[in-house]
Amino acid sequence: MNAGLACSGISHRLQRRVSTHQCFLLALLLFSVCISASASASAEVGGDDDEIGLLGSAVLALHFSDGGAEVMAPQLSSRVDIHITGPIARVRLAQTFSNPSDAWAEAVYTFPLPPDSAVDHLQMRIGERIIEGEIQERETAQQIYQQARQAGQQAALVERQRPNIFRTHIANVAPGEELTVVLEYQQQVMRRGSRFSLHYPMSITPRYAPENRLAGADAGTASQLATALLDETHNATEIWVDLQAGFELDEIESRYHPVSKHRLDDSHWQLRLDPQTHRANADFVIEWQGRELAVPQVHVFTQDFSGHEYALLQVMPPQIELEQYRQPRDIVYVIDTSGSMGGESLRQAKRALLWAIGRLDDRDRFNIIEFNSEAWSLFDTERQTSATNIAKARRFVQNLEARGGTEMRKALDIALCGACANNDNSGRLRQVLFLTDGAISNEAELLSAISRQLGNSRLFTVGIGSAPNRYFMRKAAKMGRGSFVNIGKVSEVEGKITELFERIDVPVMSDIELQINADHIDISTAFIPDLYASEPLVVAIKADNLPESIILGGRRQGDVWQQRVALDVAAEGSGIHIAWARKKLASLLDERALQSDVDTRLALRSEVLDIALQHHLVTPFTSLVAVDKTPLRPVVEELEKHIIKNNAAKGRRFSLARTATGLSYFIGLGNGLLLLAVCFFWLSRQRSQSC
Repeated sequence: MNAGLACSGISHRLQRRVSTHQCFLLALLLFSVCISASASASAEVGGDDDEIGLLGSAVLALHFSDGGAEVMAPQLSSRVDIHITGPIARVRLAQTFSNPSDAWAEAVYTFPLPPDSAVDHLQMRIGERIIEGEIQERETAQQIYQQARQAGQQAALVERQRPNIFRTHIANVAPGEELTVVLEYQQQVMRRGSRFSLHYPMSITPRYAPENRLAGADAGTASQLATALLDETHNATEIWVDLQAGFELDEIESRYHPVSKHRLDDSHWQLRLDPQTHRANADFVIEWQGRELAVPQVHVFTQDFSGHEYALLQVMPPQIELEQYRQPRDIVYVIDTSGSMGGESLRQAKRALLWAIGRLDDRDRFNIIEFNSEAWSLFDTERQTSATNIAKARRFVQNLEARGGTEMRKALDIALCGACANNDNSGRLRQVLFLTDGAISNEAELLSAISRQLGNSRLFTVGIGSAPNRYFMRKAAKMGRGSFVNIGKVSEVEGKITELFERIDVPVMSDIELQINADHIDISTAFIPDLYASEPLVVAIKADNLPESIILGGRRQGDVWQQRVALDVAAEGSGIHIAWARKKLASLLDERALQSDVDTRLALRSEVLDIALQHHLVTPFTSLVAVDKTPLRPVVEELEKHIIKNNAAKGRRFSLARTATGLSYFIGLGNGLLLLAVCFFWLSRQRSQSC
């Protein structure tokens, strides 16, 4: 009997211990789930690296230092002037806000722009005062702004956070004062097929971001902004568009807003969006399309700036039957089989190459070059497309294996020396298609070889794998008067290669040259690429005393072609000098990235600074800063902050219930459960020992 009771007591204690252990394990599981849920929520709503925090229209936050409640203030009005000159658009945005609080504030103005946009002008209007921004080296600009801020002076600072994220700080906005921020930037017109488009954002779609990632605001900004969006206001926005397309327009339309239109001539239109006809809750998008013509449309816009003349040449390809422009080709495929291409990368490259070979027709000639530690070719020279040669090529490709180093120079020497050997093949198009991950460190040597040996070839690069050397691939294609495409996975092979060949199969014009009777000519690109049926050709020019016309020449369907083009003065504020400067800066920064010599890098940095300062451009080395010399805020008064209200995107509702809970909440909950389990475990042990 006693033995039975003893056994029963032991059994009961074991069950109790098991139950306690289960509670302990359950608490650990819940803690893990909480942490995972928080991490997952953060990952889902944090956005991409290029889109941290709030996306959409610009956001103005007024910062206060006393920790008081944030006040939502109205955006009073916006005026947007868009000047489109050929492929570039100048946007002037003037937004008027107010500080309805009774405290001095610091404004932080964060706004996304296209990756290739250029912010080059800042103007701050506070009451009767107009303060113009000046370009300075980045560190100098920051020092000037901070000194003015501390001294109670009204000041503004514009910095590039990322290629597509800019931020403006405005110090010492007085209580009850209206504030107008005028920004100007330049962007590229988008093109798909024969249609062109321009987009201007007028609403915000917010994304929650963790406390340490929200750009320009504290942890509460996302939720407060979403609350503000639910209370929609009018936020009157007037938009004027001046469109000089550079070619005859077939149609122009506003996708989502009613606009008034005025036609000045076949290629010049003006549009206006009345602020009373909409609620500024949908993005403004316009699209236009050129008329179908049988010859290239050529237009040259000019602009005077700072004692120099600038021109922007745009050549639009004609609408043609592609087959009639199809030229016989000598095409050389170069495939990288080095060790870094092993596995998925080589499978992608082989599939792409097999697909490309299948596109050849009987007028083409081809060859294949393989390289790793050495380089060798399938044939001794380009061979005619035939069933026998195609079969040999397929076997050659299927047997390729990854091994050895990446001696790309040897492959380039073989591929490009053919341009010297085939001078008797006038009328034939010679193309070199390079499939590689670009995993090399001697970029400067290879680019120099391309420059010297290119001859009459065109070099196209196909980046293989999830992380190719994009810099080298793009630069090599640009220097080779070709283009670059990247294939990141096997499923993309057919689509990406098709896209590439649709671009390069039919060059409407090749061997393009410009004849300009002017002094000190500086063209934005050393090599003018061919004109293909699918995309326009754009070249920026700087010169002294440009003539009334220039001559554009080249080869069309094997014949020499030439056209004299009159120069047109572009609309004021067209930003043609910015287009030249951006292309020039990109070239200098690329060259600097290739250099290891300290003195050379310093010289190139100095050249970048000179151009950026002259053209008022925000770059990695420069920022815009504006300071009113008269102190206004008493130093004893502190700065505060609040958020400017913006409209919710049309047709959207917002709820932050799933994403607004912070990581600290989940950690606290998990720690509490864990502590509770430890207490249960300790009590259980005490009871067990007392028994």
